Amino acid sequence: MRLLRHRDPQDHTDVTLTFAVGARDETLRTVGVAHAVEHLVMSTVRQLPIQVEAEVDLMTTTFAASGSPARVGEFLNRLCAALADPPVDRLAVEAGVLAAEDGWAAHPIAAFLLFVRYGAAGPGLAWLEGAGYDGLTAEHVTSFARKWFVPGNAVLQVSGPLPDGLELKLPQGPAPTREYPRGRLLDGPSAVGYGIPGAAVLLTVPPGDAARVPRLAMSVLENRIEEQCRHVAGHSYVVDSQVVGRDFVIFAEAREGTEEPVAQAVAAALTDLAAHGPSEEELALAVARLEEDLATTDRELASAFGATMHQLMGDPPLAPIDLALAKQVHPTDIAAVLRDALPSAIGYAEQEVVDVWKAHGFRPETHCRVIPELPAGKVYKPSLAARTFFKDARSLVLVQTEQGLALRDEDGVHEIRWQDVAGVMRTDNPTVVLGINGCAIPVDPHLFRGSGAALDELARRTDPGLWFDESAFTRDQDDH
Repeated sequence: MRLLRHRDPQDHTDVTLTFAVGARDETLRTVGVAHAVEHLVMSTVRQLPIQVEAEVDLMTTTFAASGSPARVGEFLNRLCAALADPPVDRLAVEAGVLAAEDGWAAHPIAAFLLFVRYGAAGPGLAWLEGAGYDGLTAEHVTSFARKWFVPGNAVLQVSGPLPDGLELKLPQGPAPTREYPRGRLLDGPSAVGYGIPGAAVLLTVPPGDAARVPRLAMSVLENRIEEQCRHVAGHSYVVDSQVVGRDFVIFAEAREGTEEPVAQAVAAALTDLAAHGPSEEELALAVARLEEDLATTDRELASAFGATMHQLMGDPPLAPIDLALAKQVHPTDIAAVLRDALPSAIGYAEQEVVDVWKAHGFRPETHCRVIPELPAGKVYKPSLAARTFFKDARSLVLVQTEQGLALRDEDGVHEIRWQDVAGVMRTDNPTVVLGINGCAIPVDPHLFRGSGAALDELARRTDPGLWFDESAFTRDQDDH
């Protein structure tokens, strides 16, 4: 295991054990498994009389403790032993706790934009519930732990005395390899809407250079949005960002009734900065924040940790930060980064005001991929009763082809090929086919006449391991 030591002397011990695995390493069938592993193993150390905590985000799983060297050593040994042999007998109990926690690996607005970009894979999984915590099995938990929580995928940071007697009996095996989806490339800047009050933009920027120009550009943009939405207009409390690789999502929540001005502020901040760059004062503030961040951290250790995590995640190494170069960055450099990112940008606004983005050159887009026309195949149409009582049903058409399934609805034509099925959810009514591309197609014999044959073909063409029942927790929430 990689060990990084803080140089500052102290009598007690602080440790942070970070694994390069997070929610983006799950599958639709196993959404939530990383969080379940974290809960299960933390249950084995909850009675230790020291401060302990853990967190799962999109990219990492982190365990931390602070206390006497002996107690911290006990924490690490117990934790690693539990990762090697998770206490899955507690899975049903922890599933309820996890459902009550209702935690997100990313803010809902950021999760939605990542779903638009990546579909039901990689970072896009943060938006989806999958089978729910009650749908996870002991095998899901143990196999995930054995694959990802190995010494070669971990970094241990220690401040203070190194505990004696460390065993760290993690699962043994090679460091895992990973291949993340490339993401959806839209034609020009696009905008999508949904029901979450707020506005946001997803930008894909180049890797950081020594001056960290992309990082400064994101800092300038986030600060301008916060200034307008919170401190000038008083519309937002939360203005924040989420970073996944080269994707930055900057978002602002909106107080009820302020969805339109918040969307206007986000869109205007981005397009104005891309066209004209920031003021000298805005850029100076971003550089000063970078300088303060460097001054208040152990630069050598932070650099070593960052380089190690990039290596574990398969990302290219970053050049060391050169503060002198950062201070030479010009407003036109910031504008260039944002201008270059605009063609692949995805804006977000609450559904009723998404047209705000159109005035800034963004094209409205569906949240999942659609194709121009229905492919040829066996056609299933809604029953007469459905067409009589449900107006929306009149335009629905389900088609079964040799390659997969297609559905025409009011948004366009959705297609999921057999090899691109991410999961199949059984509910009380339809069976819902979920594609890696983000599309969802209901197959309901009660709605589409004769579509039981399509269900039979779906079962024949897909891996049984992709099928799951709707979570009871989700049904309970929907019922209430």
